[in-house]
Amino acid sequence: MEERIVCITTREQYDEISNRINELIRIATQKGMLEPNADNEYIREISRLAKLCAEYEDNYLNILPLKAKNPLIKAIEDYFYAKNMKRKEAAAALGLNESVFSQIMNGKRKISTKLAKKLYTDLHINADLILQNM
Repeated sequence: MEERIVCITTREQYDEISNRINELIRIATQKGMLEPNADNEYIREISRLAKLCAEYEDNYLNILPLKAKNPLIKAIEDYFYAKNMKRKEAAAALGLNESVFSQIMNGKRKISTKLAKKLYTDLHINADLILQNM
């Protein structure tokens, strides 16, 4: 019978548990047991082991959290991506210098009230999204 690990304290244990998670995912996928909202032994064990790995990562590994993208910037990107427009074309469509547009998209410059109005009227971005994220 397999020993039930309750805490990861070494890199070797971490790697072993990570491999075990991947194996459980492979087996559960083959058996069709990873359906949304499913609750079974595979999902519970994968979840338990993943939490142990996350605790180990938080305590021992120097992993920086992912930086969440501003939802407004994401909405602007999505709009121009759907139109298949490059940044230069997007900047021109908004009446902005390409450099200024790039700074806005990279979070280095704030969105002006004038631009906020243009995002609302021209791109039809939700006003609440604009107000909450400018």
